[in-house]
This record gives sequence, structure tokens and C-alpha cells, in this order.
Amino acid sequence: MKAVQSSEKQQNAMKLLELDKRSLEQEISGYQQEAQKQRKIIQQLEKERDRHIDESSSLMQKAALQRLRWDLHVIH
Repeated sequence: MKAVQSSEKQQNAMKLLELDKRSLEQEISGYQQEAQKQRKIIQQLEKERDRHIDESSSLMQKAALQRLRWDLHVIH
């Protein structure tokens, strides 16, 4: 009788461990999916940042050229 109870306890413990394992695996999977989403967002933000840097640089060059033209016009 004791051996049967011990075996049942072990089986119940194994079932609980298996449930915990599945739960943790699902949780890990959720974190992995969220990390992937965040990586994509970061990539999009980096592209947007680079686009703004390029646009700013271009506008600064145009402004410098306009300033130079204005200065040359004033001198003549």
C-alpha cells in the first residue's frame, strides 16, 4: 500500500513538473516573440533616424550654399 501511494505521489509530481515545463516554454516563446517585435521596431526607428540625418545634412548644405550665394551677391 505504501509503495502504491509513493508511486502515485511520484506520478503526480511528474505531472506537475511537466505542466510547469510547458508553462515556462510558453512564457519563453512569448518573450522571444516580443523580443523579435522590438528588434523590428528598433530597425525601423534606426532607418527613420538615418533618413532624418541625411535630410538634415542635405538641408544644411543647401542653406550654406544659399548663404554663400547671398554673400557673393551682396559683395558684387
